Amino acid sequence: MRRPPSPSPSPLSSSTPRLKRLHCLIVMLLSLGLHPCAGHAADSTPPAQTCDINRGPCSQKAGTAHITLDIAPKPVTAMKELTFTVTVAGIKEYEELRLKLNMPGMYMGTNEVRLVRSGNGRYTGKGVVPRCHSNKRLWSATVELPGQSPSETVFLFNVLY
Repeated sequence: MRRPPSPSPSPLSSSTPRLKRLHCLIVMLLSLGLHPCAGHAADSTPPAQTCDINRGPCSQKAGTAHITLDIAPKPVTAMKELTFTVTVAGIKEYEELRLKLNMPGMYMGTNEVRLVRSGNGRYTGKGVVPRCHSNKRLWSATVELPGQSPSETVFLFNVLY
């Protein structure tokens, strides 16, 4: 009579010590406040909002360009589809522009909005601002201006949760 084959070790059982070490490392980092949305280093001051986007469009000069950012609907809320509108004056028009959304001082993944030209220096696109689990609300919207100096303009604004 044949004996049934002995069960082979589970792929997870051979990596259990590694998983336990990884779990311990994650717990230790979280206890120190070092998670993706933990914020800025203790000795640095986080940047301040430069754009009160919920009151209306924000404008900045960038070399010879005048850049205006608007986001709708208002109030600007995380985790909802938003329409981003950028108006550029004082420089040549582009076919399209890119708007990068980031949290200052922390990596939240790549989040780019493709802005399509609609005429008269105006560009629009749709995107979403993710919610940070630490409830930090400060975001940056970086408008890329290829071939210009400076080549990008940054707007800092707060979102609602």
